[in-house]
Amino acid sequence: MPLSAKDASTRTPENSTPRQQDSWVFLLSLLILILSLGLTGCSASSGSPVVPSPPTLTRYVALGASDAVGYNASISCDGPANAAGTRPQRSEPLDCPNGTGYVPRLARLLPSPVELINLGRSGAVLSPAMQALRQGIPANLLQDQVPRLPPDATLITIWVGGNDTNAIALAAAQRALQGEDPLPFVDQQIRQFAADYQTLLQAVRARAPQARLAVANLPNFALIPLGQQQPSSVRQLLSLISVGLTQRAINPLSQQGIPVVDLLCDPRSYRRESFFPGPLADGFHPNDRGYADLADAFLSALRQPLPPQTRCPPFSEVGSLQPDAAAESALRSFLTDGYKPAQ
Repeated sequence: MPLSAKDASTRTPENSTPRQQDSWVFLLSLLILILSLGLTGCSASSGSPVVPSPPTLTRYVALGASDAVGYNASISCDGPANAAGTRPQRSEPLDCPNGTGYVPRLARLLPSPVELINLGRSGAVLSPAMQALRQGIPANLLQDQVPRLPPDATLITIWVGGNDTNAIALAAAQRALQGEDPLPFVDQQIRQFAADYQTLLQAVRARAPQARLAVANLPNFALIPLGQQQPSSVRQLLSLISVGLTQRAINPLSQQGIPVVDLLCDPRSYRRESFFPGPLADGFHPNDRGYADLADAFLSALRQPLPPQTRCPPFSEVGSLQPDAAAESALRSFLTDGYKPAQ
């Protein structure tokens, strides 16, 4: 029997047939979907635009000596070798964003933005104990650089030990000429350096607790161009001290989670092209090429830290002091005249 118009107008989902109920469910679901899409569109269009957060600032602080300054670089941060050919007025901290030493080079390699604070000082040693070894040492990192660390530093690099090696070698030579065995003195100074390095790290962490640290060890100074020009007895002292400082004081820092740039075992530390030519080339300080390699090595250590090698002959080999007339004469000349210049 056909439905009247009145019956059709009063039909509801509750009294519909199963097929009609399915139609009601479909229509209701479609209506809910349309409404939800409309609300979502309104919400997205009426909300505030998403603003990307600014990149994180790297506040990079360098601690060190003349290498941090960029001695022998074509654009040094403190010295006569700069772009203008004149000695720049020293600033505290050093300000030379276009410098070609390893510190400004590394700052330019880091993801921007970077704020560089270079606290390096030519002639600096690690600690007061190292500074007391000889007169004329102008500064030490513990007393002169760490107190100026900004507490919000996020990256700190440390390369120290070259001037310390020289100070220990001169003091050991003096003892040898006085008839003493210099080896116990050298051993004691290496242990002192290791203890002072730990003190330095504690002070750095207390001053800038959020900073990431990276350090570099020392090459075998008997095998760099300047060292190769020295008499055998002086070379033996240089190798004993520099390799000892690296293996006993600096390399163990990798076990504390600190990246160590392994200059001792890097062949680039010894090639002549890393030192010559240069505006102040002396066979001890790197030139632009050497500093570029050093900046790359620091960057690699920060990105993917690797433990330093335990041995890497011939670089890690040390000789023994042979007390004889030739050695005595060479050490006496070393004390009075200093190093023989590298050619």
